Amino acid sequence: MSSTPVGPVVALALAAGAAASFSVSDALGSVDPGTEQLFVGTWLLGWVLLCWASLVSAASAVPLLRRAVTRQPVSRSGAGLLGATLALIVVLVSTHPLWGSGSGYGA
Repeated sequence: MSSTPVGPVVALALAAGAAASFSVSDALGSVDPGTEQLFVGTWLLGWVLLCWASLVSAASAVPLLRRAVTRQPVSRSGAGLLGATLALIVVLVSTHPLWGSGSGYGA
């Protein structure tokens, strides 16, 4: 397979969008009451994008794994993009948890 599958590209773009959204929310912080709504909105947008990135990644991994199991050629670029997306998702989930230290709650 010479062409890059669309699913992994979309998943990586969504994960990168989530990273950008989390970066904006981190830069804003929730210290100033005037920017608190923007902080919460960008933090929530980051989680929405991250959830979509996870769903698209899972949906893209199924055909890739099916091809690997049946010993058909697997797109190296698609597998590489899915690996990069998975790594980015792991980093984002570990640095921006839904609750606990680093979350938007009680900040």
